[in-house]
Amino acid sequence: MAEALKRVGYIYILNKLLIVFLVYLARDVLSPLLPASVDHYHHNVLLDSLVHWDAGWFLRIAGQGYDFDSAPFFPMFPFLIRLLTVLTNDGVVAGFLISNISLFIACWFLYLIVREDHDEHTAMTTVFIMLFFPTAIFLSSIYSESPFLAFILGTFYFARKKNWIFAIALGICATLTRNLGVVVFFSLLYYQYKDNGYKIDIRKSLPLLLIPASILIFMALLWKFTGDPLAFANSLNREYWGFRHFKYPGAGQLLNLSVFYMNSNFYSLFESGMAFLFLFLVIRAFKYVEDKALLIFLVLGFLIPFSSVVDNKPLGMPRYIIVLFPGYIALARMLYKNNIVVVYSIISVFVFSVISVLFVAGRWIS
Repeated sequence: MAEALKRVGYIYILNKLLIVFLVYLARDVLSPLLPASVDHYHHNVLLDSLVHWDAGWFLRIAGQGYDFDSAPFFPMFPFLIRLLTVLTNDGVVAGFLISNISLFIACWFLYLIVREDHDEHTAMTTVFIMLFFPTAIFLSSIYSESPFLAFILGTFYFARKKNWIFAIALGICATLTRNLGVVVFFSLLYYQYKDNGYKIDIRKSLPLLLIPASILIFMALLWKFTGDPLAFANSLNREYWGFRHFKYPGAGQLLNLSVFYMNSNFYSLFESGMAFLFLFLVIRAFKYVEDKALLIFLVLGFLIPFSSVVDNKPLGMPRYIIVLFPGYIALARMLYKNNIVVVYSIISVFVFSVISVLFVAGRWIS
């Protein structure tokens, strides 16, 4: 256990040191060429440089509670920020502490899960891929992806150990952090189905229903603040959030490509490129990821945002896919099979650095 913490700690610290350097690069060196747009949430230049867009929504909910506009954001992360702010007396500091501690915990669980199935090198490479994924800068900002990853990876870790109390508790936390958390119900159901000789034991499976049922807590909260228990869905389907709705898989990305063709919007090309590259990774995961419960989470977790359409705003796929950790396992195994780990690592760090600088400068990247 101590060795795992040390190995994960080295690469985690390297990631944080690079981010600090990139903030300096963006704010001091490149500022004449790439002037930074900041929201002035904090007096510290490092913290203020990493607070953009949805981070403001989480801080607003933590400080003021919900309204109809903020209803799409699930409550666990704002609740944790509000709780820790009692100690820090600073919501921004609390948010960064929660995100970055959660990210370390997620790296540790990911390392343990992959090492159990494969080997040391694959486990470390998988952690590296997650930390230096092109849009992984969101994992270090005040976004819910890091807490979600910590909860969801903990859920899988304890489910594999057949510690169902911890697995269900963390599954509930994941569901209250992001809507994709409900998908883990099907993964845990598969674990029980497999352990029971490929038969469903209704009595044993009933406690798993607490995971999807936990959404009722959020609905009750929204009912209190907005008068609409379904505000998390109804709020999205209006002009403010771009009339977000479900269609067939890939519909949003095909729309993005048409926007690029008609309007030369390069972000649309970037988003669709990331989405379709990750789709390729999802398909290849059927060869490289043996744990079917992980595949269930990967496929369903990808199809939900991949089947979403937003009429007048970017969809955000480059950020949504970063929580789909089984894809990192598949990629790590593909890299080793084709002997291109070093090549990928160099390219990945370079792209991560460019996108992080754009993020610090306030450019839209997801």
